[in-house]
Amino acid sequence: MLYKICVILHVLSAVTWVGGVLFIGMIAVPAARKLEPDLKRELLTNLGNRFRTVGWSALAILLLTGSYMIWFWGARLHNLLDLSFFQAPHTAVLSQKLLLVATMLVISGIHDWYLGPRAAQPGLDPATTERYRKLASYLGRITGLLVILIVILATFVARPWTL
Repeated sequence: MLYKICVILHVLSAVTWVGGVLFIGMIAVPAARKLEPDLKRELLTNLGNRFRTVGWSALAILLLTGSYMIWFWGARLHNLLDLSFFQAPHTAVLSQKLLLVATMLVISGIHDWYLGPRAAQPGLDPATTERYRKLASYLGRITGLLVILIVILATFVARPWTL
C-alpha cells in the first residue's frame, strides 16, 4: 500500500513540477514580453518566487518517493555503488533518467536561487540585469527540455515492455 501511495505522490509531484516549468516557459514568459519592463520584472519575479516554493517542494517529494520506489525494487547501497542495480533494461533507462534529473536539479538551482533573483534585483545597471536575464532564460529553456526528456524516460521505466 505504501508503494502505491508513493507512486501516486510521485506522479502528482511530477505533474506539478513539469506543468509549472512548461507553464512559465511557454505561457508566462512569452505573455510578459508584451508588458512594460517594470511590470514584466514584477510579474515574473512574483511567479518565479511562488513557483520556486511549490516547485522545490514537488522536487523534494519526487526525491523521497523515487528513493522509496527504487528501494522497493531492490536498490541498496552496494548495488547502487557498483551499478549492478542498473543492469536490467528498465533500470538502465532509470539510470539515464536519474542523470538527467541530477543535471536538471543543478541547472534549476542555479536558475532559481542565483540568476533569477539577480535578474530581478532592482538598482543594477541595465547591462548586468540583461546578462542575468538572458542567462536565466537560457537555463529555463534547458530545464524545459530536460523535463520533457525525463518524462519520456519515466514512461519507459514505468512500461519496460515498450523498450
